[in-house]
Amino acid sequence: MKKPKKPFNPDDFFTTTKVKDIAVKFEHLYKMNFKETSLNDELIKLNYEIISKEYKDFMASSLADYYEFEVDEIV
Repeated sequence: MKKPKKPFNPDDFFTTTKVKDIAVKFEHLYKMNFKETSLNDELIKLNYEIISKEYKDFMASSLADYYEFEVDEIV
């Protein structure tokens, strides 16, 4: 029996990655003060960048305050 074909949906391949999703891989970020250091600059060193338009450098000191911002991997 054949599986019914469903139309191609490009959204099936789109995933959103947020700061909270990658933070666990980079424990040293939890120790940094982001009122003094740019989180985006630190993420760029790790091949990620923040793509959320709402992001501004030095907004808050804690990494948890940035959890909902979207990031993209630099390849």
